[in-house]
Amino acid sequence: MASSAETPRARQLGAELRQAREAQRLSTRKLGELVGRGSSHVSRWENGKLTPSEADTAGVLAVLGVTGSERDRLLELARDAAEPNWVAPGVDRQLSALVDYERTAQRIVAVEPLLIPGLMQTVDYARACIMAFGATRGEADQRATHRVGRQHVLTNRRPVHMTAVIGEHALRTAPCDSSVMAEQLRHLVTLGELNNVEIKVLPSGSPSAPALMGPWVLLEFRDTRPVLHLEHYSVSTTLTDPKTIARYQEAVDTIRETAMNAIESTAFIAGIADTMEDTG
Repeated sequence: MASSAETPRARQLGAELRQAREAQRLSTRKLGELVGRGSSHVSRWENGKLTPSEADTAGVLAVLGVTGSERDRLLELARDAAEPNWVAPGVDRQLSALVDYERTAQRIVAVEPLLIPGLMQTVDYARACIMAFGATRGEADQRATHRVGRQHVLTNRRPVHMTAVIGEHALRTAPCDSSVMAEQLRHLVTLGELNNVEIKVLPSGSPSAPALMGPWVLLEFRDTRPVLHLEHYSVSTTLTDPKTIARYQEAVDTIRETAMNAIESTAFIAGIADTMEDTG
């Protein structure tokens, strides 16, 4: 049984095994008994700290009744779980791992030059964005509700500290009407009042090179190595390579120097919201 070092695929596999177990209403202890492992062993599989072998994964899936293409996909995750980086078609393929990373992160830095960060979106804004990328209304409703549900990490008893660097373009231009956008901007102002949330606006007239390359999210943890997550249209990428992570950590300092401070940013966002409401 090899250690996964909490790689992206190991996190995704563990999160999906946990979801399948909970769907069958089995405890970790009961599942462990059925596959010949202890409950702590199952828990470490589910949180990505251990990688189950392909044989162990197959045994768990058999007990949980996972078959067909879903079984094949999860066995592939088990085979490749030791890989430190993961590029996958479709923005939902890595969603379970991303949610688990967000839930356990100590600090999140989101750089978004063109859109509001996902953890700060209202349901109407999220729905509009998701539909603009080709989803049906039903798909958009489901995904927007799930996206907003992830935001509890900002307000729970031990909230994550989040820094959001948002491009001015994202505040002024969006695939939704002005009333939805004004509501979204007011929501940002409210979030900015939380002690664990810092919002910094990157002015269009002062571009920062690391932000010009597109959106990215850096997640840092208390006891394990940082993770970088990127989404571009229909592809998602999760990286844990230390040299790559170090470059993005340096980029955070560069961007912070270019962006407005939190007080200036809040006032700037509120001013745009006022204008939208007046002209809407």
